Amino acid sequence: MDVLRLHRLARQLREVALKASRGGEDSPISVGDLAVLENVARYPDSSIGEISQRAGLAQSRVSKIVQDLVEAGVFQANKDAKDRRQTRVRLHPDAHQKTFEDYGKRPVDSALTETFPHLDDAGQARATELLNELADLLDTSTDA
Repeated sequence: MDVLRLHRLARQLREVALKASRGGEDSPISVGDLAVLENVARYPDSSIGEISQRAGLAQSRVSKIVQDLVEAGVFQANKDAKDRRQTRVRLHPDAHQKTFEDYGKRPVDSALTETFPHLDDAGQARATELLNELADLLDTSTDA
């Protein structure tokens, strides 16, 4: 595996994740929105700069996404108590439950089929098996 192939795979998997998180609905969420959402969920109370750096997005783009998701009730944003210039962002408690219990548990089978229509049933089953194996191998969390 080389870097270019890894980037292509990451883009393809992001597309599957985005389609699966939409659940077949035409949702206005973008790949950037999803990257910020995942980042805030994984690292609560992060600053805009920290989110920007981890997500690989421009700080202005992250600020706009955060502002939109605060207005939508998905995020809570508060000024940092030690540095009032910084804003700390976390998921709203209701959004946290919805993200992890509702959307987060959706199967990806239909999204795999939509993204990779050349896969037959056996190929889709094998891809799902390999993705689960890779996720288990790379998962360092204790609350998987």
